[in-house]
Amino acid sequence: MSVSTALLEVCVPSGIFCYRNIKKVEDGEPQRGTVAFAQGAKIAQALANYNEATAKTAGSAVSIFNEYAKKYKPVDYAGKAVKWATKNVNPLICASSVIKTATSDDKVGTGITEAGALAGMFAGEGMLKLHMDKFINAENITKAAKLADKVNWLKPVAKFMNKAGNNSKIAAVIKGIIFVCGSMGSYAIGQSIAEKYSDKVKASLGIKDKPEPKINQKV
Repeated sequence: MSVSTALLEVCVPSGIFCYRNIKKVEDGEPQRGTVAFAQGAKIAQALANYNEATAKTAGSAVSIFNEYAKKYKPVDYAGKAVKWATKNVNPLICASSVIKTATSDDKVGTGITEAGALAGMFAGEGMLKLHMDKFINAENITKAAKLADKVNWLKPVAKFMNKAGNNSKIAAVIKGIIFVCGSMGSYAIGQSIAEKYSDKVKASLGIKDKPEPKINQKV
């Protein structure tokens, strides 16, 4: 059974974001665990509903889950939390930044850089969502396939691209990758700009960085 375009549109970006957030947890940002969980839940939900057969199975499983949840409220709350998480990834990202700021020794500086990073990320993602479909779509993939077909060593690629349904799937994969790259790039740019102004803001507020502790060295 072939993978649908709709499934790729969810799983490609969510899969990459999920992996990156897992790595952030491993690198000492435990607050990112909820974001990784939400992205993973989106993938699981998409996989369960991308064709009629699995949708029926998923529906049966949900019915059993709901019956069990009536008797055990914690399970019911957990199920609702999963459903909420899949639809509210961005609020969870914001919450993780709040936690990171609250647990930082330099709360003002961290707050400024996190706010700048999130502002950059949301702005970048907004621009991509607004314009990406105009350039990356099945029609343009078909045009690219025609150009590729004129080059001998690209003919196998062109044949794959021209296969029924592949043009929209290729567009979905490319859009997913570009969206992730754009999101990460916008986050980094926003963070970099905010970091430049962080010291100025702290200086204007009269906040000084704590001196680094001296390490006793034996001669």
